[in-house]
Amino acid sequence: MKDEDIYNEAQTKVKAKKGFFYHFLAYAFVIGLLYVIMQYENNGDLFPVIIVGLSWGIGIAIHYFQAFGTENLSVFGVNPHWEEDELEQEIEKLKRKRELKEQLMKEKNLMEDLDSLELKEIEKRARGNESDI
Repeated sequence: MKDEDIYNEAQTKVKAKKGFFYHFLAYAFVIGLLYVIMQYENNGDLFPVIIVGLSWGIGIAIHYFQAFGTENLSVFGVNPHWEEDELEQEIEKLKRKRELKEQLMKEKNLMEDLDSLELKEIEKRARGNESDI
């Protein structure tokens, strides 16, 4: 990537963040204004304000993720790198499982070899006892 491309991409991201802040300010102003109007003109019925606030709030949330992505969610307890962390954990689990299987197979083979040696020893002793008779 050229320096000019990097600059243009950075400028685009900064404009997107600036657009989000303007959008959020407009949201806060309009919701505040609606609240005041409904409080005085509609006998305190705030249901329309809640509907508008939730509906527009969804748009604000979408705009936030488009402008900032998920890297800033750690403030809310969400790890932005959770997918990579989960992938590493799964890889480690699978490696441990494979190592345990390999170790189990080695031990099984050793046990079979030991049984075979014990059987040969018993047969040898039995032959030795037969020759003594």
